[in-house]
Amino acid sequence: MRILMDGYWWQDGPQAARTVQRELVLAWARAFPEDEVVVALRRDAEADDLPADAEAVRTHLWPHAASNRWELPLLAAGAGTELTVCHNYTPAVGPSLLFLHDVMFEEHPEWFSLAERLYFSAMLPWARRAALVATSTRTEADRIARHAPSLPQSIVTGLGVPPSLDGEPRRPSRVPAGSEFAVTVGRLNVRKNLETAMLAAVHSARISPERPLYVVGSTAHSGVGVAVPDAARALLDDGSIVLLGQVPDDELAWLYANASLTIALSLDEGFGMPAVEAARFGSPLVASDIPVFRETVEGYAVFAPPLDAMATASTLDAAWGNRPDVAARERTVSRFSWDAAARSLRAAADVHSLERSSTRQERRQLAGGLIHRAHRASVRARTEDVPVADVERVPRLP
Repeated sequence: MRILMDGYWWQDGPQAARTVQRELVLAWARAFPEDEVVVALRRDAEADDLPADAEAVRTHLWPHAASNRWELPLLAAGAGTELTVCHNYTPAVGPSLLFLHDVMFEEHPEWFSLAERLYFSAMLPWARRAALVATSTRTEADRIARHAPSLPQSIVTGLGVPPSLDGEPRRPSRVPAGSEFAVTVGRLNVRKNLETAMLAAVHSARISPERPLYVVGSTAHSGVGVAVPDAARALLDDGSIVLLGQVPDDELAWLYANASLTIALSLDEGFGMPAVEAARFGSPLVASDIPVFRETVEGYAVFAPPLDAMATASTLDAAWGNRPDVAARERTVSRFSWDAAARSLRAAADVHSLERSSTRQERRQLAGGLIHRAHRASVRARTEDVPVADVERVPRLP
């Protein structure tokens, strides 16, 4: 199969989107070396780290939505590809497999800025052009079905932990060696619910200047931001809560591996990578009691009500330092891999290709039958001197 893959965020952009795009391309190339992979990169993106046999074509439009809608069809036609694998925004024409990261903006517009809501508003209407739709969890697939019931049923692929976390871990310089700590990871926006995490820290008997809560993340691509609760300001001042900002992957791996507790209190997620990353490193995990985390980390995480700071504080204290057993970790982590995600997409593409071939064959057979009938009608008209139009009305091809 020859496919065009959306690589708009290959080099830089929102971290989650970049990770998903890159890892699906790399996994597809690993799992299906017989396929011809063409990646649509932005005009200034480096192509050195593409899969060895992949081809690069260039896009020039901004933003991502415009590039996908108008450039990908032209690139697909020029490259002679059979299918376009795209993210969030569907090409105007041509067969495409759309990977929707999430449509939370439909259910919770208050979490997104006006500019974001306007930008996202084309996502589902344009999705009607997609031949296939995929997403990472059953929870998100159900949400898509609620808000766009006319779309094809979503293929649930899962995701994987970024391989960049598999390198040699390195302790951040601001974290003292041998110290106990909790960590929470994610963009600093209202949806990630840092406010409840900070208020829980206020009421926790565990978190202190000697055992701080480290907050990893930035405000980039973050939607509606989060304000520090007044009650938590003293903890920022005394070092009980420390804002580390964005950290390199080797330092993030060290934090997961050495944390007494990882906290993931998101109000909602499409997938929720930090929770699965924490499980990968065997970190004790307290996660918000929401459907997507029940789907991804049930049996590993301890759940807490995401809007109840007092109850969450009690849960943090009870879970502190209690690492789940190896079997629970393996059951959770083994369910998610990039290769499995790529294979799910490829299997759907195979079915689509077969259906298209069958449809083309049926159309050829129908056309052949109609031509034969028209020929017989013409012969009869000539031999019996009957107007062709009165012999047989030949239906048009669908």
